[in-house]
Amino acid sequence: MDGDFKPLTREPAYLKVCRAIEEKIVSGDLADGASLPTEAELCDQFAVTRSTVREGIRMLEQTGLIIRGPAKRLFVRRPGAHDVAAAASRGLFLGGSTFREVWESLTTIYPPSARLAAQRLDRTTIDKLHAINAELAGRSDRDTQAVVIGAVEFFHEIASGLNNRVMLAMLDSLNMTIEASLRRVIEKAPNARPRIVEAQQHIIAALEAKDGAETEKWMRRHTDDIARGCKVAGLDLDAPVV
Repeated sequence: MDGDFKPLTREPAYLKVCRAIEEKIVSGDLADGASLPTEAELCDQFAVTRSTVREGIRMLEQTGLIIRGPAKRLFVRRPGAHDVAAAASRGLFLGGSTFREVWESLTTIYPPSARLAAQRLDRTTIDKLHAINAELAGRSDRDTQAVVIGAVEFFHEIASGLNNRVMLAMLDSLNMTIEASLRRVIEKAPNARPRIVEAQQHIIAALEAKDGAETEKWMRRHTDDIARGCKVAGLDLDAPVV
């Protein structure tokens, strides 16, 4: 018969508790840092058992929307750019994203972001970039972990200096996702550290000159070099990032 309907699914009560609180947080009715009623008070308000409230609260804690403070009180914690980036990065890992997909995104987004950074980065951020570069320049080629940290921190500081939380979350999610694969590239590709140091220095110089075109050009070279390093290292671009 046309127009038949399927039976409605019954949601567990704890999901309803979770979503009711989540809606108030998302709508702004519960501001960042606001305290929630106690578990006993939530039981009375929702007319459910304590185990139901606790399961709903547990789900909210997993998403990072609420945290426990002193005396186990519950407080709202609206996610920041880092939280969003971490969640997106986990999704990319679990979804089987490949190095090629992440690199293509990196080369599409970072160079124009660097052009914007040339107009927005302040002296404090540029000084941080100098410090990161100097630290990396003084490291041994065998200190893979330090090289990876220096490369990722450099990207992060540029993203942070844009003063755009959406772009920061997007760019940092790519940083987090590519980090493990980048370690493998640096371990196997010859002259990886000196090439990263040189590219960073050119990018810093362009940023100091507020030359957007030059900053974009060197950022594109830098991100292209990462892909070349992957090929030199013999890594499969179409394998999932690990």
